[in-house]
Amino acid sequence: MEVKDWITIASAFIIAIGWFVTGYLNRVKDVAQKRLEYRLKTLEAFLPVWFAIVNDNAALLQPEILAQFEDARRKFHLYGYKDENELMDQLVLAIGNKKPEEFTTALRKLVPLVRSRIRDELKINA
Repeated sequence: MEVKDWITIASAFIIAIGWFVTGYLNRVKDVAQKRLEYRLKTLEAFLPVWFAIVNDNAALLQPEILAQFEDARRKFHLYGYKDENELMDQLVLAIGNKKPEEFTTALRKLVPLVRSRIRDELKINA
């Protein structure tokens, strides 16, 4: 074999490796994008509930707010982190036990956590 044959083989080999690497990196990017999409939907699901509670303490007695809360809870359990799930469970227990002070405490922990996680997911500094 001549040198130009080896150059052709090496070029084909490099192209094949580049093709596989590009495919792998595109797959990693797609998975990260989908993860970000689900995480943001999870964190954003809680915002209408929080706004309703801020405007009216009895908001959770309203069926549409309760439905939004259940949707947020379901998304937190599917896509949330452990600390988010624990705080959401504390909220649910406080509602079930009719303990407004525990509810307020858990809510005051969850709101800044959700805010910071949204900012972290979007890579917003400040």
